[in-house]
Amino acid sequence: MKHTMFTKTKLAASLSLVLGAAALIPAQAADEIPADDTEVIQVTGIRSSQAKAMDLKRTSAGVVDAISAEDIGKFPDTNLAESLQRITGVSIDRVNGEGSKVTVRGFGPDFNLVLFNGRTMPTSGTASESTRSFDFANIASESVSEVAVSKTGRADLPSGGIGATIDIRTARPFDNDGMVATVTGKVHHDTSVDDSVDGSGDDYTPEVSGIFSNTFMDDTIGIGVSASYKKRDSTITKAGIDGWRQFNTEDSAFATWLENKTASGELVDDNQNPHGNYFYARNMGFSSTDVERERYNAQVVFQYAPMDNLVITTDYTYSKLEDESYVDSFGLWFQGYNSVDTAHVDENGTFDVVTEFGGDYSGTMSMEASENENKSLGLNIDWQVNDDLALSFDAHDSSAESNGALSNGTNRTFFIKGGFNFDTKTYDASSTEIPTLDAVFTNPVPGTDVNLLPEHYNSLFAGMVAAKNETDLTQYQFDGSYFIDIPGIVDTIEFGMAYTDMETRAWGSYDQQSAGWYDPANLGIWEEDMELVLLGKDFLGDFSGGGKDIRIPYYYTYNQKTSMAKAEDLFGVQYVAAPWQDDHKVQEETTSAYIQLSVETELMEMPLNVLLGGRYEKTDVTASSLQTVAEELQWISGQEWFTQKSEEQTYTRETSDYSEFLPNLDINLEIVDDLIARVSLSKTITRPTLGQMKATNSLTNQPKPGSRTGFSGNPGLEPFSSDNIDLSLEYYYDEASYVSAGWFNKDVENFLQTTISEVQYDGLRDPYVGPRAELARSQLAADGVPATDENVFQWLIDNGYGEQVGDNTVIRQSDDDPVVTWLVNRPNNVEDLRTHGWEIAWQHWFWDTGFGFQANATFVSGDTEYDVETTTEQFALPGLSDSANFSVFYDKDGLQARAAYNWRDDFLSGTGQAEAGGPAPQFTESYGQLDVSVSYEVNDQLSIFFEGLNVLEEEQRIHGRYKEQMLSATQGSARYAIGASYKF
Repeated sequence: MKHTMFTKTKLAASLSLVLGAAALIPAQAADEIPADDTEVIQVTGIRSSQAKAMDLKRTSAGVVDAISAEDIGKFPDTNLAESLQRITGVSIDRVNGEGSKVTVRGFGPDFNLVLFNGRTMPTSGTASESTRSFDFANIASESVSEVAVSKTGRADLPSGGIGATIDIRTARPFDNDGMVATVTGKVHHDTSVDDSVDGSGDDYTPEVSGIFSNTFMDDTIGIGVSASYKKRDSTITKAGIDGWRQFNTEDSAFATWLENKTASGELVDDNQNPHGNYFYARNMGFSSTDVERERYNAQVVFQYAPMDNLVITTDYTYSKLEDESYVDSFGLWFQGYNSVDTAHVDENGTFDVVTEFGGDYSGTMSMEASENENKSLGLNIDWQVNDDLALSFDAHDSSAESNGALSNGTNRTFFIKGGFNFDTKTYDASSTEIPTLDAVFTNPVPGTDVNLLPEHYNSLFAGMVAAKNETDLTQYQFDGSYFIDIPGIVDTIEFGMAYTDMETRAWGSYDQQSAGWYDPANLGIWEEDMELVLLGKDFLGDFSGGGKDIRIPYYYTYNQKTSMAKAEDLFGVQYVAAPWQDDHKVQEETTSAYIQLSVETELMEMPLNVLLGGRYEKTDVTASSLQTVAEELQWISGQEWFTQKSEEQTYTRETSDYSEFLPNLDINLEIVDDLIARVSLSKTITRPTLGQMKATNSLTNQPKPGSRTGFSGNPGLEPFSSDNIDLSLEYYYDEASYVSAGWFNKDVENFLQTTISEVQYDGLRDPYVGPRAELARSQLAADGVPATDENVFQWLIDNGYGEQVGDNTVIRQSDDDPVVTWLVNRPNNVEDLRTHGWEIAWQHWFWDTGFGFQANATFVSGDTEYDVETTTEQFALPGLSDSANFSVFYDKDGLQARAAYNWRDDFLSGTGQAEAGGPAPQFTESYGQLDVSVSYEVNDQLSIFFEGLNVLEEEQRIHGRYKEQMLSATQGSARYAIGASYKF
């Protein structure tokens, strides 16, 4: 129970006397009072919504911002994350152009706790990832009545949010008298479908939602039902590089090659990196992904008030999100410096222009499908024992599950073919946003620009990835509020206890089976299966290097299912997911108790509210993982490797525990009428991600040279803890109008840093640098043949060093090969940091004109920045960035219109690249998006509306250490919707 602090005005005191006198009228006099036929008018719309949100901000202890529904079933945006980004200090991460997860004051999704009607909810992440971050794409906004964002800690709030605690509140039957019912229908159009390479996907997709609630038997029983369905088809068009490999002149082999290549004039080296570091693109390619998404939401609420002072609420909430993706990717892999013909290195140490010998134009088709399902059954009892004491009990049993939705629980399959007609290949990242790809073809086709033909294609292998993730959470909470009224000392005592049991479990497996391994004898068998696709000037045309600048403006596509079936017949393999190779379970049991004191008093005749509280929590952790031992490395083709693992598996088990005391102090002082100053001091925590707490060691399944990595979990990790200071000044000068400025500071301890250790395991040896491989390189050099990885591998096969493994001839490790050095990642609590910043906001309505605007900005900085010049381990906080919002709106005479622009500055978005082979950053470049909406109330029942998202079609780009190190560039597209809503 929460006691709202307020200062009683003369008007409120007068009303209290009138109501108190009315309560003394004898019951039998009721017949003499005429029935009240006054029509109750509910004020709705943009202005009403903002007034409610402003009132919550004003009356709350600490720093709280909120967004309220504009009407029953009408939240300001179709996606909760899109709405939250309008709040000062909140930025969002987008997946496929749709708001997914939130960052608050520079702290990313895993640092923010999301509650659902005050309850901690489980999250399943994706089928292959255990996470605490909540994906707002799972929840429809139509059933949400309010979202409150608490940026400061309070004892009565569950722990877990250093950035913020976000409470999603849904409608309850007792919120309204009598019946309310709304049904809404929309038609969506995603312009990316029109811009897709093959034009697949539906141009127009439906969304329908409805909400109904009613009260019966003199408002003692209430029933509420809400449901929604949404389908969205879209296409993601992007360019990508999987990582920039890192080399250093301390490596004698690389230093010798560098010296010789520079002396020959085949390398121009302008590197000025002080640490002698060099960076080389692993690959360069493009992709077109057709996505089909369906979302189902439903909630049933039953409320019963057997007495005036007792309300019992039961509710069941269900959501399901189904995703299917069909990915068509194509491009060139680059082997490394040993295969270089000519190259240029810029002043940052980046190989920005590289020409290599040979290779293939890889064409990978993949299917991905997952199903996320969330269920929650809850019970809440609110009992106003007497005028001074209120008690509440809440319990819920909730689950979140994510599964692969292809056959046998598989969530991804892929099949690789490559076109072989290259003499040399080149990437050029020196002057364009997307590096250009070019090639000199071995056998150019006269009279055409299409120099790759269907007969040039051969097949490599197929891969199957299966994953499953389940999280179950049971929680019991008991809260109380006692109005004790000791003037000047304490007015209200709030107290409570809670028990939370959360268990998450993740399964996974990966298997790859031959599709010929590019055997030259199989060349041409796919000729009839390949289909030429020409890339138009609109393909990535918003970027320099894309569109008309693409040097190989075509590729070949094929039917993945048909190809896999054909390969099974040709090569005697079966493409099914392997049995579970990974099985990780983490259980957290948390017991907590809190007490909170509030007082309403005066300081020099200025109203003063003080809230003082403390929360104690104890958490027990048990982690168990299936451990699989790696047995050997196999070199299976020129560029492909495989870690062979044992069939024997054992389970590990580790335990740990920790306890925390979390105090808070909130002071609100009304200096003059409507001018409020706040001071908030608090301590908050965030627990490590569930994936970081696995009790296992694992090595990559594809140990390509330069990418021999592993991961070791750490169940003994302690939570991050933050000591917070918030100062703000807020002036509420008119209805729904205010201006505010705030400063915040967070001193965070126990931050995680993923330390990378060089680890060697007995029995794992490296045929890539063993005596056989060195002999191959020397013989190839003597013959004047480039020592590319393909040539070295083929020389070994041709000279009898290959061994038969199943139907494939591979190079297995031998006792003469050196032991492999692995770069193993392990998270540890080793870092402290300080972040601080300013938040300013202004919301204003121009009298009764119907016009208004909202503007806010957040400026945040920290005492840690990523040093891009060094490749050593370092700590930095992803997500730290400035952001700003500006909205203009009109709300009058049934017409509502809004244009909202959201901007976020460059920020460090991650500290890993898939193919970098060591610590490497990802920087997301600044992004701004304009959304518009218009609605019109035809009459009291019917409204029609139009929505447009990203109407300027802003694109997104991510780079590595420097801007020339592109990692991804995604085409922007607009989405539109038209619809109608009817109130019964």
